[in-house]
Amino acid sequence: MIIFAAALAFGFFLLTNSLQAAEAKDAGHGAASHAGPTNPNSIDSALKALKEGNARFAAGQATYPRRDKEVLAKLAKEGQTPLAAILTCSDSRVKEDNIFDQGIGDIFVIKVVGAIPGVNEVGSLEYAVAHLGVPVVVVLAHTQCGAVTAAVTGAKEPGALGEALTNLNPVVKAVEGLEQSARLDAAIKLSASMFREKLQMVSPVIAKAVKEGRLKVVSGVFDLATGVVTFNE
Repeated sequence: MIIFAAALAFGFFLLTNSLQAAEAKDAGHGAASHAGPTNPNSIDSALKALKEGNARFAAGQATYPRRDKEVLAKLAKEGQTPLAAILTCSDSRVKEDNIFDQGIGDIFVIKVVGAIPGVNEVGSLEYAVAHLGVPVVVVLAHTQCGAVTAAVTGAKEPGALGEALTNLNPVVKAVEGLEQSARLDAAIKLSASMFREKLQMVSPVIAKAVKEGRLKVVSGVFDLATGVVTFNE
């Protein structure tokens, strides 16, 4: 278990340093490498599309647009320019295209237990930012999250799952003083906010895009019972 954790930490260290080195090299040449296609979506238009789409879904008025094979064939030919990248939980009840009422190619999705950003997840988001030009990254938690529940209740999970849940230790500590009935919901909301901040701390690619005003990183919580996403911008 200790060896596994050390390997993960070392891998993340190598990724972060290689990205910093690449960024410095690009700055020295006066240009960014691997420039992706021009993305027609702005920060404001992307957030508006997500919020309006979720309002339709929660009201039972979803249109489920752009989901036929002709759309897929067009994107295969012309490439993708998604309006947002979403880091969210692997939970089968969280279906991003549905809850935001978007179609094929509209959302770049990374799913992982507890929406916990590790090396692969951060790298995937960096691809969406650097190569696809997404203007918005959303860290999306959800109510009744099994991963956060396990962490808050002190469940001991074996293997890689147990190691992943250690990333929630700061959240667990932060909500210790709350009443038990409020602890889980507070931890779920806090986890999304904490991971949003973490992305900008560990990724020079994301941090640079935010600083330059071409990217906004937000968090949110999807309510499984109501279908409503509450954003924290």
